[in-house]
Amino acid sequence: MSTKGEQIAAAAEAMVGTPFRHQGRHPRHGVDCVGVVLCSVWSAGLDITDCIGYGPLPKSDVLLEELGKRARRVHRDDAQPGDVLIFQYKADLPIHFAVLVGSEHMVHAHSSTGKVVKHRLTNAWAARLHSIWRAQGNG
Repeated sequence: MSTKGEQIAAAAEAMVGTPFRHQGRHPRHGVDCVGVVLCSVWSAGLDITDCIGYGPLPKSDVLLEELGKRARRVHRDDAQPGDVLIFQYKADLPIHFAVLVGSEHMVHAHSSTGKVVKHRLTNAWAARLHSIWRAQGNG
């Protein structure tokens, strides 16, 4: 029997190659970075409310508020598969989301790649890491 974190990570990995679609929430037809996180968490039976209706960038304050209700922040040293990674770009503004799969890899969707990808959590990505969240019921 797998843990919730393993279920979340497996669901994220199953979306690799899925086309990028702004505000997409369908794991086979198209997702954005928030869609990867939400679809993965939902597939593990965890309840996080969607935050639709945003422009080119996610409403990070809305998703962070929702995560605060249904997840807990974890230290990077304690991160495990299935945790939600949130990245910042300017002025501590969290605007990109991914799912940790394995100890050094993440799955995310990005408009520049045009699809969901899995790659190593490089130093460049780690330098932009805003926070790590573990959904309630995930360890």
